[in-house]
Amino acid sequence: MSKTENAEIWAERLRRFELADTTVAAFCAAEGVSQPAYYYWRRKLRRPVIKAERTAASSPAAFLPVAFPGQAEQPEAPPRALTTIDLPGGIRIRVEVPAEPQPDRQSEDRS
Repeated sequence: MSKTENAEIWAERLRRFELADTTVAAFCAAEGVSQPAYYYWRRKLRRPVIKAERTAASSPAAFLPVAFPGQAEQPEAPPRALTTIDLPGGIRIRVEVPAEPQPDRQSEDRS
């Protein structure tokens, strides 16, 4: 039996186990295989999936700007308050909201 055929047999066996409501020990006894062989093939056949998941997880997440209804951009945009939150893993959240103009302190002092 070739390695490819053996891998296909084990892949099908592992799919059957996922559908079965039993323990690894009982499943292996019913299939006539050892538990170490079961764990070996489970680890070996999952390795490409794990690598793909790690690659997908390591790519930066993309965020889209969010605009709230009724807040269309005006030709002369009001000042904005900006806050940036840096999370582990290189994730950055940027929050930008319209800011209320602050009264001019110099004009208050002159009064």
